[in-house]
Amino acid sequence: MSVKFPYRKINLQNPFSSKQFILRPIIPLSIKYKDKALRFEALIDSGADFSIFPTEIARKLGIILKNSDHIVFAGAGGNIINGRKAEVFLEIGLRKIQAMVVFAPVENGILGQYGFFDLCKINFNLKNKIIEVEFV
Repeated sequence: MSVKFPYRKINLQNPFSSKQFILRPIIPLSIKYKDKALRFEALIDSGADFSIFPTEIARKLGIILKNSDHIVFAGAGGNIINGRKAEVFLEIGLRKIQAMVVFAPVENGILGQYGFFDLCKINFNLKNKIIEVEFV
């Protein structure tokens, strides 16, 4: 089973064309923990080692992070970030997958190698502006 999403237009100057936007693989999803769920969006990033979501999401879902495994990692700009691991369900389209993710003081959600790519097959089709997520 697979789900297709359009690439998201972001209003930024595209350095490779005269267009006033770029396309990014950002998809909608629900993050679920116990009986709570939140709608959110995340960038699919094959360069990210693992999936990361804002700490605020964990708080709203009632996830107690102080007792979970601590992880220290470097962000894209080299900044050192402290996070906490937690197991959640990610609902993408009509499919729900159980994933270990990291909650950290970040603004945007990122779907990375562990917690997403290890659970799905992803097809980036920029030419046709479609992202396909296949559940294996």
